[in-house]
Amino acid sequence: MKKIILILLLAAVVLPFQNCTTETPPTPPTTVTPKPEPVNTFKFNGITTYGLKWDSTNMTGYYDKNQDKTVIQATGYTSTGKYAEFILTIPGKTTGTFKRSTNPLVNIEIVTGEGVSSKEYAFSTQPNKDMTVTITKYDAVGGRIKGGFAGDLQAAGSLETATISAGSYEVRRDTDQ
Repeated sequence: MKKIILILLLAAVVLPFQNCTTETPPTPPTTVTPKPEPVNTFKFNGITTYGLKWDSTNMTGYYDKNQDKTVIQATGYTSTGKYAEFILTIPGKTTGTFKRSTNPLVNIEIVTGEGVSSKEYAFSTQPNKDMTVTITKYDAVGGRIKGGFAGDLQAAGSLETATISAGSYEVRRDTDQ
């Protein structure tokens, strides 16, 4: 009799759980947040902003082993179709702030416009003029070089000057040369 009672008790305990299944809650859909495109931009004479659309083949930087310098190049068009390019040169291959007044290797070159209407600007030799290039990120080859720049420039073959401000860049780091 004790066995029958024990079996009935066991059945009473097990029976309520016979139809239970463990359901996994539904997984919410995975949303992929797109990585923001790098910004390569500068303000020309405080008026015109050139924000170049990202193009990883025309926006690169590399370390020149023979001359111990980093060269950063960005070429492209704004969303309104204006063409511009810039080349920045700094000593070595590290983060930091580099000024022309303390290191003559620092240089900023800007080209705006295309064809006949293009203008090239480089360091202004006039008194009290300077340029600064800042590198905030300097990854290994295949990574990124990122930072900012500003400077007082002069048009090639002219006394016309230009002030470049609010310059920022993020370019792909190519193989050392």
